[in-house]
Amino acid sequence: MFKIWPPLLPSLFLALVGCSSSDLLSVSPSASAPVTSASSSGDVPSWSIQYEGAIVPRGKDFHIVDLFDVSDADLAALRSQGTKTIAYFSSQYEKWRTDSHKFAAADIGSSLDGWPGENWINPKSTAVRQIMLERMDYAKQRGFYGIDMDNVDFYEFSNGFGSTAVDALDYVRFLTYAAHARGLKFGLKNATGLIMTTKDVVDYYVNEEAHQYGDQDSYYGIRKPVFNIEYKARSKGTPGMYTIYKSGAVMDEREVVIPAR
Repeated sequence: MFKIWPPLLPSLFLALVGCSSSDLLSVSPSASAPVTSASSSGDVPSWSIQYEGAIVPRGKDFHIVDLFDVSDADLAALRSQGTKTIAYFSSQYEKWRTDSHKFAAADIGSSLDGWPGENWINPKSTAVRQIMLERMDYAKQRGFYGIDMDNVDFYEFSNGFGSTAVDALDYVRFLTYAAHARGLKFGLKNATGLIMTTKDVVDYYVNEEAHQYGDQDSYYGIRKPVFNIEYKARSKGTPGMYTIYKSGAVMDEREVVIPAR
């Protein structure tokens, strides 16, 4: 889901919980480059993202594609260049997905504003969590390296269940551990209020319009890969953060790398 307004800060302070360092993303030393306004840009991990149109292998370190829509041939083409593929899917309800019938009506909440056919879900539901586990199993089956799960920032919206930042933290940590148990990496998307309370478990971060909304400082010193997408302006990038520009939020093969300067 693309951002509509700046994320709200959680009203409750969340305590950090420990986790083994063996769960951290393992690529190259540059993957640990700190995200800080004072650092040099360095050689941060490169990435690309496409949900629609012809998948174009670019030889990037990572390439995010839709879990359900990408073909086996496209996945093979990406991997032939040494690219690690990351599976995109929403953590919420989308009526067009093949597994949408598995969501109980009681677990489907408010509509996502501006996104017809998408609804928030009850993050505490065992049935909903099982659907997410099955999606991860499918990602594992298809040979994906990691997960890009959208809309975990439901606590910032009226989702119909009164969900809080604490609920979101529990949901994200549950999903992260589940991904790791399957040999998959897991990224936190947006939800900047959870950055510090998940940095011990998530493997990388994905942000939409960090520069548009001034979120880049939220990743200061995080020392994990941060992949940022800008939709409205080709503003300068942030040192240690790999930023790409997707004009008008169209997720096809067109994109421009925004260098940090």
